[in-house]
This record gives sequence, structure tokens and C-alpha cells, in this order.
Amino acid sequence: MIGAVLIFSGFIKIGSEDQETLVRQPVTLWGSVSSQIIDNILKKTFEAGDKFDVTYTEISPSEIEAKLIDALAAGNGPDLVILPHTLVLKQRDKLLLLPTTAVSERQFRDAFVESSEILIDATGISALPIYADPIVMYWNRDSFTRAGISSPPTSWLEVQLLPERLVVRDNVGNITEAAVGLGGVGNITHFKDVLATQIMQTGNGIVVPSIALTGGAEPQLAPEVVISSAGGADSALRYFVEFANPNLPKYSWNSAKRNSLDEFIAGYLAMYFGKASDEVLISERNPHLNFDVAQIPQVSSTDRRVTYADIYAMAVLNNSSNKQSAFAVAYQMSFGNAAKFFADALGLPPARRDLLSISATSSSQAVFYAASVISKSWYDPYPLLTDGIFADMIEDVMIGKSNAINAINTADGRLRDILNQ
Repeated sequence: MIGAVLIFSGFIKIGSEDQETLVRQPVTLWGSVSSQIIDNILKKTFEAGDKFDVTYTEISPSEIEAKLIDALAAGNGPDLVILPHTLVLKQRDKLLLLPTTAVSERQFRDAFVESSEILIDATGISALPIYADPIVMYWNRDSFTRAGISSPPTSWLEVQLLPERLVVRDNVGNITEAAVGLGGVGNITHFKDVLATQIMQTGNGIVVPSIALTGGAEPQLAPEVVISSAGGADSALRYFVEFANPNLPKYSWNSAKRNSLDEFIAGYLAMYFGKASDEVLISERNPHLNFDVAQIPQVSSTDRRVTYADIYAMAVLNNSSNKQSAFAVAYQMSFGNAAKFFADALGLPPARRDLLSISATSSSQAVFYAASVISKSWYDPYPLLTDGIFADMIEDVMIGKSNAINAINTADGRLRDILNQ
């Protein structure tokens, strides 16, 4: 550990003989990125002068957590792993924390976008960010053209006025083409991330990292639930569900619709809120769809600009037998040439601020880069459980079981329960 701290704090300079020795020690890396992409990234980093000896294992996103736990229990886990921040937070006790004496909070904040800050607190840095996957808005250009609308909306106020112009109905009044995929749960892709974005846009948090001192005055992570603390969450929830209310002019969605991503790909949804990573799937499944991408709309009454993003980061495992070299590789991958090669290969924005200042090479990339700059995240180590909490919160308001304020208060209590388990 001492060697890694010396490297990161500057006592061993990046590019020095000691650093080169460390990064060239063999390390094992697990992740869900395809092996072919990783091979190409490593080839490019080698050509750019960053030379690693990395043995990579590709594991599907649905299996990587279980396989990692099993491998660690058997004593044969990898040295490094690339995970979304939600899994980093959940498996934090199995990761080797980088002390902030090595990379200070100031250095971290200056280097990475704000959504990455979920990975750092007073107890240390749990992983080093590589790339982001933010929520953006996809819009069907043909749908907008038919309705005589020249450009996509930039505010939620504009969005709620569009169903009257974009929704297409059959001769008995059924919606055949929806304006926007909001107002449901089971058939809305990324419903939690979209609602979380709207909540954070109001300035209201959801769950934030907090630090508590133990009896020995040692800092310990103690997340704080704040979803009901400000009042913005209930207004965002009301706005979200009203698109499924047939008595309102903004009515645009119901349970009879297919999944929102499928509806958009088929050309039956004018606006779809999805992740930057969805673009490849949309293009592959319908290469003839005339669509574009834009920033997710914002709250018009404030200058605050926010979208949610998953942050993918590289972490060192506690049981690694080669911690110094693993940290050296993780650092150079995050701060070196590999970060840009990851972003370019995946078509996703980097988490590093300096790379986001480079001119984008495509119109979509420009949107994704801008989304990464304004991205935020929240403390969500149990995403499957919080999916259920958000789903119940939305459905309870939709069916009239609860009003928005009470639904938020109930969600607040349930979030506290799972974080205290």
C-alpha cells in the first residue's frame, strides 16, 4: 500500500522507472465491457506509451456481482474490477480504499465530473472513475415535423404542452403514437433514473453520503436520506405521474403501451428519456428511424442544470496479492490515455473534466459530453430494492392510494430501512 500512496501523492512520479515497473507487473481485471473492446483499448494505450500487463475477463452485467463474491470467498478474485458506482457502493467493504492523503478531495473534484463524487468521502476513494452513462432525451424528428414543431423541448414546462400536438389517436380515441414516456413504471425504461433526475433538478437530494465519527473518532460512512427534506420531490412525482391521467391535457401514456424503449424504436413514441448507451441499440434495431438526441429538459424556474448518470469506475480488490501494481494500473487507466480510449470505444462520455473539454467528434457525442458535465448521482447501493421503492411511490399516487407528499414520506422511511439493514 505504501508504494501506491507514494505514486499517487507524487513521491513516485508517473512515467518514472518505479511507476513503469509497477504498471508492468501482471494484474487481473474483470468487467462487463466486451473482451474485444478491452483488447483494442489496451492496444491503443500501449501504442500511446502506457504499457500494462493486464489479463481481462469479461463477465455479463447480470452475473458479475455474484461471480465476484464467489471468487473472493474462494480466495481467487481479480486484482481490479470495473463496476457501475451502484455496485461499487454495495461492495465497498470488499474494495481497497485509496486514502485522500494520496489523491485529495480537491484533486478528485478538479479531475472528475460531479456525479463521480459519490465515490469519495472522508474515509477514502472507493474507485477511480473511467466513463459516464448519463440520461438524455431522444426525439423522433418525423413526429416533430408532422406536428410542425421545429425543435425539441428544453424545459419540462414545454414538455407538458406537447402531448396535445404530438399524440396521435385512432378513431375511438386510443393513443397510437405517444408524445412522451412518463407516468408509469413497468413499461417505462429507466423510470427511476428519470424521476431521480427530476427530483435532483429541483435541488432536492435523495440519499447523500454522510460521515459519522465512531467512539474512537474514526470517520465512518453513514448515508443520509433527504428525499423528503425539501419539498421538491413531491412536485417532481406529481409531474411525472400526471402524464398517465386521461383527464389532463398532458395525457400521453398508459399501461397498454409497450416498453418505452420499444415504442420509440418502433416509431410510436416522440420523446424517450434514456441513457447515452441506448443510442447504439436504437440505431441497430431500427436503422431507418429518423431520430436525434438532446439534453434532458430542465426546470425552467432555476438556472440549475442536472441529469442523472451512472459512473463506471475501476476499483482494487482487498484480497489482491498485488495491490501496489493494481493501484498503479487503475490510476494510469483513469488519469492516462486509456480513459479517452474507453469513452471513444463505447461511444460514452469520459468522467474526466479535461477530456470533456475536447471538441466532440459527432453531434451525439457533443450532447453526451454536455450531459456528463452536468451529471449527478446519488447513494444507491441497492438499486433493485430502490427500484421497488420508486415503483411503489409512483403507482400509489397513480391509483390514488396516496398523495405525492405521503408517498415521498413513505419512500423516505423505506430508504432508511434498507440503508440500516
